[in-house]
Amino acid sequence: MRYGGKIAAAWLLGGIVATAGMTGLAQASSPASQPAIKQAADYIEWGRLKEARDLLAGAVSQPANANDAALLAFYGHVVTMFGDFNQGMNLTKKAVALDANCATCHLYLFEAMAERAKTLSQVRALLVLPKLRKQLQKADELGPRLGDVQWGWIDLDLGLPAAVGGSAQDAFAHADKLSQIDPVDGHLARASIYASAKKPDQELAEYQAAATEHPNDPRGVFAYGQALAERGEYAKAEPLLARASQMSPGSVMYSGYEAAALVHLGRLEQARTVIEDGQRVHPASRLGEYLTAQALKDTGKDFAWARQLLDAYLTVPPEPQQPTAAEARQLLASLG
Repeated sequence: MRYGGKIAAAWLLGGIVATAGMTGLAQASSPASQPAIKQAADYIEWGRLKEARDLLAGAVSQPANANDAALLAFYGHVVTMFGDFNQGMNLTKKAVALDANCATCHLYLFEAMAERAKTLSQVRALLVLPKLRKQLQKADELGPRLGDVQWGWIDLDLGLPAAVGGSAQDAFAHADKLSQIDPVDGHLARASIYASAKKPDQELAEYQAAATEHPNDPRGVFAYGQALAERGEYAKAEPLLARASQMSPGSVMYSGYEAAALVHLGRLEQARTVIEDGQRVHPASRLGEYLTAQALKDTGKDFAWARQLLDAYLTVPPEPQQPTAAEARQLLASLG
């Protein structure tokens, strides 16, 4: 189970996922909206999309921001991740109309169009592909140093069949460009390409390179720890997950995976501390409770605590791309 990621245009194979990092985003926003966009981007990086949505909703409601194209586009990006494709389309179209030279406006219009294309038949979706490409190409022309534009190309390359332009070779070329913008993202992009090609050893090597070459960037450190945990190598994974969590204490994902790894290592009291700290920092986002409950179930430990964790998880609406309430109730029922 993997959460987070980048703007994903693999719309024929699974759709849009959360953005992290937002390289160069502030250059497209006005001074008034920059703080809101930056804070919302951090919330998204940390797996706290509800807080990002609420922050941006408040910002766009201010009369001073009524014509802030970048802010409207970013809000459209976030509501799209919540499945509101119509609002996402409306907001990003308005943003493009307000500022045709806003790279992120075209990027997030591309994203909203791609998400809505998922609801169409494959034939109809392919008919809108030229319009999708047009928006992404415009974003690339206006923002060649925007990392998420390169992610858009990569995910489009991986999501499309070869007959209509899908190409792992082209995806690697965009990953190389991304490396010049953000070296950590470059490694993560190559890892995603190897994952798509079902080459787990090469995928893991990219995560390792991101973590070892850039030890002070929590994204690569977490990605490597997460990948090791998914392989069951919890002793190696836990120090990495703990370090990522220490560098970004606001992250739901980092602390959640750290707590789950601690359970697998039999260190339940430390896991409790991590969960309690997370509840204080981000009470509205409780991925850690679910992951820890799943780890307790997998290891056959402390089902009573697992039930408490799932009850807590069910007290708040789950974030997009995180386990649903139905999944939490199913896990709860499996505990007996």
